[in-house]
Amino acid sequence: MGQATNDPEQGVIAEAFDEVMRLVIRHLTDYRGLTFTTIMFLGTLDRDGPSRLTSLGAAEGISQPSASQLVQRLERQGLVVRSKDPQDGRVSLIAISEAGRALLADRLRDRHDRLADLLTTLSPEDDATLRSAMRAAGPIVRRLIDASSRSDDVAAD
Repeated sequence: MGQATNDPEQGVIAEAFDEVMRLVIRHLTDYRGLTFTTIMFLGTLDRDGPSRLTSLGAAEGISQPSASQLVQRLERQGLVVRSKDPQDGRVSLIAISEAGRALLADRLRDRHDRLADLLTTLSPEDDATLRSAMRAAGPIVRRLIDASSRSDDVAAD
């Protein structure tokens, strides 16, 4: 990735992103007994499809033993399933189950409902400003996510 600069405006943007993350993580997300790592792990499987355990651990920044324990726990809960890798029968692929997908969908719907309720507390002016800002920021944030994913892929190679 590029090097950080001393641009004060970038600091303002970084702080705003941190505030948004805090809102989502602390105030809008209901983990219901699942850790943040578990939710991210399931989200990666849902988004990227079946993966090897080592790849999942690396993608989530957790050790192979921790990833193995997490997968075993998620298997017992019926949230993931294992299958043989068609390219190497000695290796298992981990995939999200239908129950795992349903859980993620329920959590996303709950988070959106909580945010919708919170947005009703805004003044009409703040609501209009936020809507305009999010229409502009949404595509930019998606490009940042894509750039980050590409740089993660390069780092993993």
